[in-house]
Amino acid sequence: MKKSDFIIVGIIVALMFVWMNFYPALEKKFFPRPVQPVSQVAPAAAEKPAVSAPVEKAAVIAEAVAVKKPEVEKPSVPEQQMTLSNDGIELSISSYGGAVVSAVLKNYPETNSKDSGPAVLDFAAAPALRYAGIPVPAGTLEKTADGLRYTAALGDGHFFERTLKLEGEYLLTVEDSFVNRGTVPWDLPGLRLPTGPMAEAKGSTAMKGVITLGIDSFAPADGVHHWGKDLYKLLKLAPEGAAQFTTTPEMIPPRPADWVAAKNKFFVQILTPGSAADAFDLSVRCEGEGKKSVPVEVSAALQFNSQPIAGSEPFTRKTRCYIGPKDYSFLKTQGMEQVEVMEFKSTGFWKFMNPVMYPIQTGLLWGLKALYKVVRNYGVAIMLLTIIVRIIFWPITHKGTESMRKMQALQPQLKEIREKFKDNPQRMQQETMAFYKENKVNPMGGCLPMLVQIPVFIALFVVLRSAIELRFSRFLWIRDLSEPENLFAGMIPVVGSLNILPILMAATMVWQQKLTPSAGDPQQQKMMAIMMPIMMLFFFYTMPSGLVLYWTTSNLIMIIQMLIKKQKPA
Repeated sequence: MKKSDFIIVGIIVALMFVWMNFYPALEKKFFPRPVQPVSQVAPAAAEKPAVSAPVEKAAVIAEAVAVKKPEVEKPSVPEQQMTLSNDGIELSISSYGGAVVSAVLKNYPETNSKDSGPAVLDFAAAPALRYAGIPVPAGTLEKTADGLRYTAALGDGHFFERTLKLEGEYLLTVEDSFVNRGTVPWDLPGLRLPTGPMAEAKGSTAMKGVITLGIDSFAPADGVHHWGKDLYKLLKLAPEGAAQFTTTPEMIPPRPADWVAAKNKFFVQILTPGSAADAFDLSVRCEGEGKKSVPVEVSAALQFNSQPIAGSEPFTRKTRCYIGPKDYSFLKTQGMEQVEVMEFKSTGFWKFMNPVMYPIQTGLLWGLKALYKVVRNYGVAIMLLTIIVRIIFWPITHKGTESMRKMQALQPQLKEIREKFKDNPQRMQQETMAFYKENKVNPMGGCLPMLVQIPVFIALFVVLRSAIELRFSRFLWIRDLSEPENLFAGMIPVVGSLNILPILMAATMVWQQKLTPSAGDPQQQKMMAIMMPIMMLFFFYTMPSGLVLYWTTSNLIMIIQMLIKKQKPA
């Protein structure tokens, strides 16, 4: 290579380093995502907008429970707790409001160690399903044949009754009754029903620029909205210096919600009311100051308008609460697009790709789980899945390889054309294209082997970034296929830890490119043979090991194909 080529490669490597470390911050600063805030007009000049009564009431609820969020006053009597349990989950229910204060997920370990206990979602600081808008009542809990019953007196002949039942491994059904045993009508105030707070799961990390904490909402008119992508924008709209805030109508205009969800990388809570809530809000707790402030805990809440209750009559509200893993198979059965908490479908500009990418993503997930049932190891399953993908695309990759061989054989004639018409670029282009047509070769055909992998790679990245199946899955020296290897964490200068698989992947790329027939300028070919592996090493170094294993295996299969082809007579 020329000295200038080495300089170019060095510049590219430097730019890649800058991109990986600083792009997320630059994107947030110069290309913030719109949140569609409500127009803020001076009261004297503003005209009252024409909005429906439910939206107007929802705004009042939001002002009451979000802007003026008081400290919760707990009863003076001691708190009691009872458990509601099945094979998948154990819930601790409080006598303060019949709320969920913790969830033990029995089938998922807390940490990546053999003696780890089950994963625990701790809601003690902000219990799930505890109504805001009424004083927290000290009630009584009792076992029933199929769950728990909670009853509490609210004063003035008003009572709150709640029944809780587990249906399936992680689905809790809640039926709330507000009973007016007096003769005077009772105006039940607007209420807020929250999820528990969600922090990042222990033992999991996020790639730079990839947000794993999230809040989702759904309404038929709007579809699913992933608010996690707007967290940093909402943070800028929060009161200055606020370590914790709940969104206001100025941040998110009031809108109905058929469900809301709060989630981290692997687990999710979904609240689904029996009938659509009148509005919803999001709560975020941050750490750090100023521009370094980052969300570390999120929750969501349904908001309900005030409800008049006549004397001697009850008012009943039903809610389903899913507390568990991001399990595609189960969430797919729940309807109302709840499976989209997995974020398999793209939004915004890339939405047009969903008809192509979504079937690939679901097919890859199905294939991965089916192979695991046979081999009982997700590392081996990923390698077998890679082989299957390679077999499916073999006709295209074979055609691309043959095209490159033809191009290599035609290089002397192409060189003559370039020399002959070097002073007439337009004529050179015409003669070159005519030469391609005459010899029935496509100059872009050699790109096919790489291009066909890109949609599959993107689809697999989307699947693996939150696949609960890969959490703490081991393979050879890899302790967790959902994470980078992170060997000797904190001991390696610059990169922090050693990841062997991305280095092996880059080495296989160098080997593959040496075997690839040269279809162009040899100098450019040599430069690409160095530049591409370095670029891919930067891209893949902090990606989940499962994804790097897929790409490395794909490279090895391609190398084997080329070696076999090379040994066969032409």
